[in-house]
Amino acid sequence: MGTPDFAVDILQKLIQEPFVNLKLVVTQPDKPVGRKRILTAPAVKEFAQKVGIEVVQPEKLKNNEEFFKLLKEINPDTIVVVAYGKILPKEMLEIPKHGCINVHASLLPEYRGAAPIQRALMDGKEYTGITIMKMDEGLDTGDILLQKEVKIENDDDVLTLSKKLAEVGGKLLVETLKNIDNITPVKQDHSRATYAPPLKKEEGKIDWNMCVSDIYNRFRALKIWPGIFTTFRGKLLKIHEMEIVQFNITSDIPNGTVVVIDDSGIIVKVRNGFIRLKLLQLEGGKKIDARDFVNGYKIKRGDILD
Repeated sequence: MGTPDFAVDILQKLIQEPFVNLKLVVTQPDKPVGRKRILTAPAVKEFAQKVGIEVVQPEKLKNNEEFFKLLKEINPDTIVVVAYGKILPKEMLEIPKHGCINVHASLLPEYRGAAPIQRALMDGKEYTGITIMKMDEGLDTGDILLQKEVKIENDDDVLTLSKKLAEVGGKLLVETLKNIDNITPVKQDHSRATYAPPLKKEEGKIDWNMCVSDIYNRFRALKIWPGIFTTFRGKLLKIHEMEIVQFNITSDIPNGTVVVIDDSGIIVKVRNGFIRLKLLQLEGGKKIDARDFVNGYKIKRGDILD
């Protein structure tokens, strides 16, 4: 059971294992995407159909007797869940012989919830990891089967970190399934629990009064969605590439002010440092590099980003 690209990477690892007899893929229903609201299949569905695995997309899980009947007919040893997006009801948890096993992208009990990768990046964490957990009725509260730590590099973003975690998660899941009868579950220390709630679009808006590391961490965490943005001359300005730079200016300049324009980008002052903007997209326009943006929109030193 899974929905996004992260789950696809885990699924690819599973189908490569000769001992795994994969009977069914369960994913979320197709959803309208983009301005034109085009009905789009989840990444897991697209991959499963390419490799010839049966796919079902229940609208709901709770009290879905038709779906439960299908699972009971399959009689699975294990149900593997990776970023599916819904809490499983008790009746479903009790169907498999070895229960339902979740691959969660954090070192539980830290970052329970929907956005553990993004929240770890936003918080500037140096380490995160993968937890293989036996699911219960709570939100990522089940007993831990295996865990592995993963270092977050300074240049990691949500894309690169997701790939690293998926690689580790796939290997750890295979190890778990091979040794399921010999692994002793360990209860989580619920007093140490932290949470990773779903992302909100407004979290992408830059506050130039934030410190330089917080702005950069937000950029690398929200790169896929919702992206980060500010406003320029009354229009929304998306920032697709940025970096922290060292620069010496001693005068009292408001945060959000453009202080330097050169071939490598637009340098903006923030609370305790400077950010170089490299790839931008003004509302209604295309992505362009900073040099073309400057030439096209006549941005100059002293302009302020809201």
